[in-house]
Amino acid sequence: MSTPHPDEPPLSSEAETVVAGLLQHQFLTEESDPEPFRLACHHRHEITYWFSHNPGWRFHTDRQAGMCRLYKRSPDPPAGRGPLLHRSKPSARLPVSSLVQVLAALICEQMWRATQTTFNQLQRAVIQACGTEAATGRLPRFQPVAPAGHKQATAAAHRMAFIDALRLLQSWHVLAFDQPLNILEQDLGADLDISARRERLAMLIASPPPSLLTVDLDDPDSHVAALCPDQTPPPPDASSLDTARHHRHTALRAVLDDPGLAVDPDSGPGRYLATGNGREHALATAATAGLTCTVRRDWWMITDPAGHTTDATFPRSRTVEQQAALVLLDTLKRREDPMAWFGLHWAAEALDGHLRQRPWWARAYQNPGKARDLATAAVLHLTSAGLCAADPPPGTGWQPTPAIHLWQPRITDAPRPPTTTATPQEGTPA
Repeated sequence: MSTPHPDEPPLSSEAETVVAGLLQHQFLTEESDPEPFRLACHHRHEITYWFSHNPGWRFHTDRQAGMCRLYKRSPDPPAGRGPLLHRSKPSARLPVSSLVQVLAALICEQMWRATQTTFNQLQRAVIQACGTEAATGRLPRFQPVAPAGHKQATAAAHRMAFIDALRLLQSWHVLAFDQPLNILEQDLGADLDISARRERLAMLIASPPPSLLTVDLDDPDSHVAALCPDQTPPPPDASSLDTARHHRHTALRAVLDDPGLAVDPDSGPGRYLATGNGREHALATAATAGLTCTVRRDWWMITDPAGHTTDATFPRSRTVEQQAALVLLDTLKRREDPMAWFGLHWAAEALDGHLRQRPWWARAYQNPGKARDLATAAVLHLTSAGLCAADPPPGTGWQPTPAIHLWQPRITDAPRPPTTTATPQEGTPA
């Protein structure tokens, strides 16, 4: 076990295992995770205190519902990091679209009213809900069935988004189906039974609905302060204890939930991590969850060697897109100013040069214009590893982080027969 903070009771080894698992999956159920669920319930008091004291997250257990739930808070609520989804196994977890998130909320609304339904009945109910609000812009247009004379592609995309929303709620253990969801993708006329447990639907709610708060519904930017009051910096006249608690929570949320963070001396969390006690507490907290921190004066890189808290890996060059991320990282480091902002056009041109020089590599991206698609996928790997961050406004470009200095990629072209593919080597820590 890791060394706890002087004011914090130690976690047992069993509780540490539960803590690490909850950082990746915030839902534990008795039917899907019987042993972790049993341990979470047995050690619920120490786990609840650990999450409350360190990152300031709420942990809730409900034996009757057969579920445990960790209510995580991002250190930066509008960061744009949505839920991840497995469409099939084995596969990478993909970020879901805003449409999928809206549909998931609408599905929960319908399932709260009737916990037993069918796919076709549920889809019709959501179509009606969107139809009444789409004209005002409050809900997106949802047309999973193309009317006569309309394109089938839009309907197919909307149907897939609806299935993904169901799949997301299934991964959260609040919906169950009598048949695999893949049947809906293979047969447009298929139907299946859907059931929900109302007590588990209630556990999804992390904040009061905006309709119950004094906020302007037409001004979404004003919602964060009302929905996430614990994110608001303490007022100038706050007690030193409240200020220290806020700085500790914000700093440790980033350590436990992000691949890296900047130690900004002008911010409260940065000052907290810059102190000896704060740094030791953060390192001990990370070690409790099985995380390893590489600390620079301006940057913390957090990794999970055992893979208990995340399934994201970097570097790994098993796919062309992952190899392209390493190639792009090497190109970024070789620039005159490695920390300068870059856009998608620059990234596409950089990879296009490698594609032209190595026609045996990334054959699926060798056609004109495909370098842009490869660059988009490569940057996604870099951002997920904390090597660059989106530069506002969204979609305009990215800003490298000091994490790029922690890696020294080496690209080699080993002699091979013309029929094989030469691939870049994986990066290694500097």
